[in-house]
Amino acid sequence: MTDTKNLYLNDDIRCGGFYELCIQVSPTVDTISLKTYNDFFWTLNNVSGPFNDKLEKVNVDIDNYTQEGILTIDGRQIPFKQFNIREAEPVETGFNWFDISFYTATIEHVFQLEPQHWSDNPNVLPKLQEFLLHTLKELYKLHPFLLSFIDFEISGQYYLHDLSGGLNNWTNTKFFAGRQHADEIKEEYKNLVTFLY
Repeated sequence: MTDTKNLYLNDDIRCGGFYELCIQVSPTVDTISLKTYNDFFWTLNNVSGPFNDKLEKVNVDIDNYTQEGILTIDGRQIPFKQFNIREAEPVETGFNWFDISFYTATIEHVFQLEPQHWSDNPNVLPKLQEFLLHTLKELYKLHPFLLSFIDFEISGQYYLHDLSGGLNNWTNTKFFAGRQHADEIKEEYKNLVTFLY
């Protein structure tokens, strides 16, 4: 537990920006879907938490803007942040977001990767990428989200409606959306999206 605690509390590796999965879950007025996502995610076998700043377990609470945990993957433990973002101004047109974010310095430290320019073309550990992809697909099965994407420092950058207009895709973002939203996405952007059933 000492190594885990030291890793979790190490501020020196809590920097560098986030590599993250961001999910535009539902309109803000729908709180059930965000609770469903939290209830599922925090019971995954390789996810521990949420924890407070002393690594003491706390209750899952969708009203907490951020919750912190530890993912066990490829025989290693990596701290992460999970965000519950409820856009409230105005609540009638806002959305719920569910983000899973890993500090890039933490990824490099835990998996002993060379420092890199994450905004250019991130070299992500395949097992971490697989975890994010598997998680988004499982969450989609529970409650079909509007849009999700994976990239470096990408939270809040895109909404589903951005893919129907003038998309400013300045990154290497991987987009995911339900097949039922295919007609809403401009033809020239469809090759950027993986459609889910």
